[in-house]
Amino acid sequence: MISSLIFQIAIYPLAATASVRPTVPPNSEDPLVSKQRANVSKILTVLERRVEDPQLLGKTKKKLITLSDGQTRLIASLSDRVAQERNTTGSDIAFLLMTVLITLL
Repeated sequence: MISSLIFQIAIYPLAATASVRPTVPPNSEDPLVSKQRANVSKILTVLERRVEDPQLLGKTKKKLITLSDGQTRLIASLSDRVAQERNTTGSDIAFLLMTVLITLL
């Protein structure tokens, strides 16, 4: 509950100003592109479990496609931690780091 609230506070102010420009061509079959899609999918899986606001999830999806491969890898590694540890302090901290990185990057 608290992490969801912090996520909303962190994303809403910047969501209106975030530019949406894909860093990856949408129809490319490059292995790096498929790896980035897999990373974004991992991130979204964790976010969908923790964030209940569909509007916020939509804005987050738009933001994720603007991130570079290295940025998505970093956030995906944090999402792995969140998924593995579930409801622990470590997973809560990893989730908060995810939200901060998505907001600031």
